[in-house]
Amino acid sequence: MAKVEELTPQQLSETDLKPRGRVYASPISWRDQFLYQLIVDRFSNDNENQRELFDHNNPAKFQVKDKADWMAAGTEFVGGTLRGIKSKLDYLQRLGVTTLWINPPWQQHSQLETYHSDRIQEFLDVDPHFGTRQDLRDLIDAAHDRRMYVILDVIYNQSADNWFNRDEVIAALARVYQYWIALSDCDGLRIDSLKHISPEDSRKFCTAIREYAESIGKENFLLTGEITSGSMASAYIDIIGRNLSAVLDIVQSPNELTALARGLVHPKQFFDLYSEKNLAGEYRQVGIYHLSILDDGDMSFRANKQRFAAYSTVPNLYEQVAHAVGVQLTIPGIPVIYYGTEQAFDGNEGDHDYSIEGERFAENRYIREAMFGSAFGAFQTADCHFFNIDHPTYLRIAAIARIRNRHDKIGKALRRGHHYLRETSFHNSPFSIPGQGELVAWSQVLFDTEVLMVLNTNGLENRRAEVTVDTYTHPQGSEMTFLYKSDWSNADLRNSRQNQTVAVQHHDDGRATVEIDLPPSGMAILA
Repeated sequence: MAKVEELTPQQLSETDLKPRGRVYASPISWRDQFLYQLIVDRFSNDNENQRELFDHNNPAKFQVKDKADWMAAGTEFVGGTLRGIKSKLDYLQRLGVTTLWINPPWQQHSQLETYHSDRIQEFLDVDPHFGTRQDLRDLIDAAHDRRMYVILDVIYNQSADNWFNRDEVIAALARVYQYWIALSDCDGLRIDSLKHISPEDSRKFCTAIREYAESIGKENFLLTGEITSGSMASAYIDIIGRNLSAVLDIVQSPNELTALARGLVHPKQFFDLYSEKNLAGEYRQVGIYHLSILDDGDMSFRANKQRFAAYSTVPNLYEQVAHAVGVQLTIPGIPVIYYGTEQAFDGNEGDHDYSIEGERFAENRYIREAMFGSAFGAFQTADCHFFNIDHPTYLRIAAIARIRNRHDKIGKALRRGHHYLRETSFHNSPFSIPGQGELVAWSQVLFDTEVLMVLNTNGLENRRAEVTVDTYTHPQGSEMTFLYKSDWSNADLRNSRQNQTVAVQHHDDGRATVEIDLPPSGMAILA
């Protein structure tokens, strides 16, 4: 592990831009990565072994007795640390995560409970709530040892007073984050609230960061930004001017994905986002220019602050959550999972009790539950942790991610292939794109390899259909093998059994199909 100097620079001119220790090379393509967004204060404090594991079959066991205390705890620091994140790298790697996305660890105003790190006082040091600068470097070194990457949040729109009104602010901030790249060896930056920064200033900042990263050997340093207004087409066009690597796809996609996975809309409403009939769809098809989002730490795209699992009453909720992420993992783009989704967290501002707090206040707290057993645990609990590697949602996301991360043609087809929405037929109806609440299918095709995904968007009933596949890839007499089926046993989910197949049927009109039957909210992947 690289050692960083103990003394913090007192002014910008004292910052040393020489890399500390090794420089870890960038990935060839960020579309090969699976990102996990977490909030340092809410993730882990490395003391989970002192607390019991939450029992999702008996949620009342750890229910808080005083909801007022639980609500108040959600507005304060609860104790997550950088060392805690390091202690959970095995948990994350088992899930299939390849890149950590961490909210800003910089030092906050000491008089504020800014656990989410949006009021920076000292840009050149780590907040003591989270640990030290050495802890940050140790975390990133440990991730790199596992061939994982780390992206750090950058906030320069809500910066501290001691920076915000100076001349040449952008150049100074670029120097700050060049320093942190040298010190921490991070692999990318996510720029917060980009819409508030002029295109010219953003271009200057991104260019300065990218040139420095390339000069030390990080040839594909990720720069992504949050754009919460306007169409994806205009956002993508802005990539040229703003010099971003990719944008967070949060304008329309998260809500369309949610509606698709819940069976609330015609599937074309989501899959048309990948249509090559428009510029945004063309960019999404390429897969390297957008980060696919389901939930995140702000939920600015939702009318109310709530996670995907909030308010759901479907019997197979754990499968439904997993398969919403499963869609992200099996279409073009750089998939991002928000911490706690793999444990089916259902935080939402409906948890707010107005008889305790009379106004709508700090509603983001309810989608930022603690994973590790603090006084502000998920599901209105306290003193239990949620790192359950046997949770039904965790197991299924891990099984799908394992397929996506493969180094063979199948994995490459999922990460880099061309997307096709497939026609289906049920009860001998004409082949067509299925409607709301039906079994929907899509393929990722790379040269001579097709990977087929089938999702039952009905949360209450089984669905069976004939699903179209590529005729030339699957000649007469061929079979497709199930790589994943959501109703497999836990043992089969962990080991992706390879002995279940389905015959490809060829029809008189030249169409080739496979017959698929899935339980409510079920999903299958075949190749």
